[in-house]
Amino acid sequence: LRTYYNNNGQDQRARQKKVQLRDAIQKIVRGNFGEGVLHLTGSSMSGFGTRNSDADMALVFDPYSPMIAKSKARRIIHRLAGSLRREAFCSNVETIFAKVPIIKMLDRVSNCDVDININNLVGIKNSFLLRSISHIDERIPMLVIALKAWAKSWNINSAYEGTLSSYALVNMMIYYLQTGVSPPLVPPLRPYVDKLQDVNVNTQLQNFVPSEFIQFEVKNGEEVGALFVKFFSFWSKRLRRNKIFSTYTAKERVRNFSTTGL
Repeated sequence: LRTYYNNNGQDQRARQKKVQLRDAIQKIVRGNFGEGVLHLTGSSMSGFGTRNSDADMALVFDPYSPMIAKSKARRIIHRLAGSLRREAFCSNVETIFAKVPIIKMLDRVSNCDVDININNLVGIKNSFLLRSISHIDERIPMLVIALKAWAKSWNINSAYEGTLSSYALVNMMIYYLQTGVSPPLVPPLRPYVDKLQDVNVNTQLQNFVPSEFIQFEVKNGEEVGALFVKFFSFWSKRLRRNKIFSTYTAKERVRNFSTTGL
């Protein structure tokens, strides 16, 4: 697992290319709108990406409102996509107006696929929180990247096709590291989620240092390979349709299904 991570995990050079791409698109945003801050999100920012990971970005105009009017989002997407199509480094620019409007494009310089959404504050904060978790112990990103590779090899890593999203896999690993190993490698996330609740992502989030955000002393010295094998044993005994597993509290509870409307 260590060798796989060293060969495939996103290194500083790959991340820096995405930062430079973000900065280039940020200039286009400012030229069009005079405001708005573009954030790297997803695996590019979380510490759980590979060298071939896409660059997910969130363009924030209102740092206190997780949602803006769909009509306004569509206008922003249309206008920004038009500008990107005129840039030499952008290709295959398309707009998708699903539940969350996005721009998809390819950066010709880095050959990196890019997704841009509007005002996804939760995604920005989650990415920061996951990056903080990745700093707790070097084994955590190794385990997550190995798990995503395993899931892709079995074709069960696509939310679009009805299987597990990468975010779901990450949360499964975190919950396992909270409750399935002793001593735990990850604490309950409640105090850290609550701390980010009212943070302005455009002006305040950069004041937090990921490597210092979660104060947790790791006392578990188990080898990373053994931890990975035990992950599957842990979940094989717990996955049930009526269970909810919370990384917020590091506890599970029974889900009550309502028959109303069925």
